[in-house]
Amino acid sequence: MKLEVYFRPALPVGLLIAAACLFWGAFLALGSGAVAVVALAAALFYTGLSAFGVLALLRLAVLEQWHDWPGPGRLLILAPHEDDCVISAGGVGALNRRIGGTTRIVYLAPDEAPGMAERRAAEARAAWRVAGLGDDDVLHLDLLPPLRQRDPHKLRRAADRLRSLIDEFRPTAVVMPMFEGGHVHHDMVAALMGTVVTGDDRFDVFEAPEYSPYASLWYTPHRIVALCSRWLFGLVTYYGPPDGIDGRPIRRYRLAPDDLACKRRMLAAFESQNAPSLVATRSYADRLVSFDRNAKRSVPFDFRWSYLRFALAMRRLLPPRLVDRLLPVQLGTIGRECSLTDWSKEWTTARDP
Repeated sequence: MKLEVYFRPALPVGLLIAAACLFWGAFLALGSGAVAVVALAAALFYTGLSAFGVLALLRLAVLEQWHDWPGPGRLLILAPHEDDCVISAGGVGALNRRIGGTTRIVYLAPDEAPGMAERRAAEARAAWRVAGLGDDDVLHLDLLPPLRQRDPHKLRRAADRLRSLIDEFRPTAVVMPMFEGGHVHHDMVAALMGTVVTGDDRFDVFEAPEYSPYASLWYTPHRIVALCSRWLFGLVTYYGPPDGIDGRPIRRYRLAPDDLACKRRMLAAFESQNAPSLVATRSYADRLVSFDRNAKRSVPFDFRWSYLRFALAMRRLLPPRLVDRLLPVQLGTIGRECSLTDWSKEWTTARDP
């Protein structure tokens, strides 16, 4: 029976250390011979995995910082798809509403599958009603290009509409997806905000990490623990919250038990998106990263030296199914698979200078 661990990285790291100790004990007991050599190799391998795990825990202590929501404000939550807003900011959205603030939700990309846009919109309204929001607080727009198309003209119209939404609502804080290479629509929302936010704007802007093909020993400690724990004889699976993609601190917001329970009930409303899985894997305290208004990135991270590029190269050399088991990774940005979002290509037409 497999042990599934959620949001507690110290447990799988402790099991890796125990495995290393077990193999070192076996090597010392055997003394010599072929079996002793195998035990030594296993001991060294699990010692290396344990070292990666311990480094990940140390990095978590540096990167993750607990914060309290500052008080009632005007919170604008942007996302392309219905479950994304709850995953990223369902906790603080509900908390802000409960303490007397105003929370506004804006969705930007309706589902393209027949009949799904209406179903997902109804699920989103039901989810936010759990948090005390009315249907008028939840706005559904069609601002982004279809998933696998580039349409710079539509994006420029979307930027104008976003600016008008901000000017109309006058937020004190905006939450949007992180520009991280997980999904092209997520990246578009973050990049669009980068084009409309000015130095005169006095509201806070936060990016919410959700999922990404990025992996780094230094910046994605939960991902490292998850990759290392796959070697615990197939008996342990670690599900960590999302990491960032750089050294900006992760702001973990303290949620009362009732607020966290509210977020779980909200996630349970998305039956079309495998609600039980969302509740199990996404019911962490909200995690936000302060948006860097000075950053002008076209791509989320450097593909040339990335874990993604290494995994893609190995899939060309070895059977893909074997590589996917040993080196699991999302194969690029969803919508731009086997490559990453390149905002310069999404935003610029062939006739632009």
